[in-house]
Amino acid sequence: MLNIRIANPEDAEKIVAIKKDIVMATDFLLRLPEDEQETAEEYRKKMHKKQESGGLTLIIEHIDEVIGFLSFSRSSYKRLCHTGSFGISVKPECSNMGAGTKLLSYLIKWAKEQEGLEKINLDVFSNNKTAIHLYQKLGFKEEGKQVNQIKLKDGSYADIIFMSLSI
Repeated sequence: MLNIRIANPEDAEKIVAIKKDIVMATDFLLRLPEDEQETAEEYRKKMHKKQESGGLTLIIEHIDEVIGFLSFSRSSYKRLCHTGSFGISVKPECSNMGAGTKLLSYLIKWAKEQEGLEKINLDVFSNNKTAIHLYQKLGFKEEGKQVNQIKLKDGSYADIIFMSLSI
């Protein structure tokens, strides 16, 4: 059973641990294992700032274990505050359980209830085919890309693909 809830400050340690696991196991996040990793306290401050500016951090649990999260931010600039962007991560060993679909579906429903929010944006590495499939399945469309923007561990390159959903 998958359970979604709004994250609280105590969840920061679990979120940071998931991010570290993903950095070690995949090539889908900007940080490399040798890069400085975010601390729980830094993430706690980031969560608080997002909430103050109309953002949201979600947790997904499976049998009382945090297996993923979604973090959504809205811009404070007047020209951009009708939009927001998110990042989503699920433990690699928990992929294909529907966690990503549940988290993103929750965000879309929540976003439709937010005053003045018209568009959800994301960027994704072109080598993350599973994530791209999920985004397309939920209605996101590609808007552009930066070619060879990401250098992967093996020396090859991935594009950054920009996608969005009008709500």
